Amino acid sequence: MQLAYFFFYAEANIVCIAIMAIMLMHDRKYNTKQEKQLRFNYTLIAHILYFVNDIFWAAVLNGYLPKTRFLVALFNFINYVLLSLIAFEWFSYMAASENMAFRTSRKRRSMWRIPMTITILAIVIAYVIDPEFWISESGELNDLYYPMMVSAPIFYLMASFVFSVRNARKTDSREERRLYRLIGIYPLSVMAFGLIRVFMLEAPLFCFGCTVMMLFFYIQNMQTLVSVDSLTRLNNRGQIDRYMDQVRYKENSRIYIMMIDIDRFKEINDTYGHVEGDRALVLASEALKQVCEHIEIPVFLGRYGGDEFTVFLQNVTDDALPEKTAEAIRNALLEKQQENGLPYDLKASIGYEALRDKDDTMEACMIRADEKLYVDKRARNAGR
Repeated sequence: MQLAYFFFYAEANIVCIAIMAIMLMHDRKYNTKQEKQLRFNYTLIAHILYFVNDIFWAAVLNGYLPKTRFLVALFNFINYVLLSLIAFEWFSYMAASENMAFRTSRKRRSMWRIPMTITILAIVIAYVIDPEFWISESGELNDLYYPMMVSAPIFYLMASFVFSVRNARKTDSREERRLYRLIGIYPLSVMAFGLIRVFMLEAPLFCFGCTVMMLFFYIQNMQTLVSVDSLTRLNNRGQIDRYMDQVRYKENSRIYIMMIDIDRFKEINDTYGHVEGDRALVLASEALKQVCEHIEIPVFLGRYGGDEFTVFLQNVTDDALPEKTAEAIRNALLEKQQENGLPYDLKASIGYEALRDKDDTMEACMIRADEKLYVDKRARNAGR
């Protein structure tokens, strides 16, 4: 390759390194030490190191560094280790995002490292015993090296894809199904860009492709931090406010606002502790999601604050739907209570109100729904 192309190739990698470094540094502002966030950052770091090493390997191919057996072996070995780490850290990110059970067992986590560990040791031992096994005297890689080089990365990427597809099929949550499918796209993209890299060695498409995919997922993560409640994974108060600013009254299209408040939530916190209180909120949010996902009209669900949730029903043609939804929510909460053997009642008070006309506002409608919620709460407490 000519000098001009080498600089183009190096500059392409440097641009990708800079983009990923910016993502990594910016993420420190929002670092919550969550497992999946840490794994995402480790994947970024592995990419950055891979691109740096790829520049040196391009220098060897272009003759700007001597093409000795040692340097060829060194840079290719580092590339392999880093490529394996990229795939393994993405696999770990997938496992954290999809709450895979094996993460809780140190033994099972160690078992998932075995493919990477074995292949790395095999490359090192074979080179020490007989360098000719991997690399010829002239510095050319032997055919057997290439299958070994991609074995562990492909294993982890395929495992990520298979688990994501399986989990997407198993979940009833549309939000989770979308997330799992997105996570499953990355392994396919990496393998596609890797194949292009093999057949078009001079094109820096691998670094560009990986960077675009990581940037895409970073934007998704940032949107989640901005719009999603970290505990319940529902839309947060800011997202609720933005939604209310966009919704307007329409003729022949009823809009209902439902306000839901967990009964005796303070007693749960005071008696069983805040950890159990958080668990109650998570179970309540799961119950709400289960109910809302079976409603055929547009539904917007969010955590309004504390133990209070809100549901917006759009395009309502049946005015009995809010009451049916309220009853379904109470039944779903009871099921969650029984399934998890909770030592307290998981119940809710619910109030709802319709947007009346074009002069009515979402804020006024929410106030009326909240007033009805407390009427329901007083009635339920009086019946105890």
